[in-house]
Amino acid sequence: MSLSLPAAAADLAQTAAAFAHWRAATPVGARIPEDLWSQAVALAARHGVSKVAATLRLDYAGLKRRLSAVTAPPPVPTAAPPAFMELVLSAPPASGPGCVLVASDARGRSLRIEWTASDATAVAAVAARLWEAP
Repeated sequence: MSLSLPAAAADLAQTAAAFAHWRAATPVGARIPEDLWSQAVALAARHGVSKVAATLRLDYAGLKRRLSAVTAPPPVPTAAPPAFMELVLSAPPASGPGCVLVASDARGRSLRIEWTASDATAVAAVAARLWEAP
C-alpha cells in the first residue's frame, strides 16, 4: 500500500524510500536502525506524528514517545544551598524590644533564638554551642 505524497513532502518521500529499502534488505522483526529513527523523529516534528507514522509504517506511540524525548525541555537545575553562612552578632538590635533569629540546616536541624538582652555575645555563644552539637 502506498500513500500519495504532495510535492512539499519530498523529505518524507525520501525517508519512506529509505525505510522501504531497509525493510526489503532486512529480516522481519529486526530493530530499526537509530539513523532511520532519527530521520523519522525529525520528520514528525515538521509534519506531525500521525502523518509520518502512517507514511513510514511505524508505531504511532513509539514515534510519539521518541519525539517527546527529543523535544522535552531540559531539567531545570536546582540551586545548591549555601555552603556557608556567616552571622555576625557583634551588637544588639539598634532599637525595639528585641530580635528573633531562626536558622536551619540541610539535615533538618533548626535553631530559634529570641532575645531582648543587650549582650549579643551571650547569644552568639549559645548559638555556636547549639550549632556545633552532633
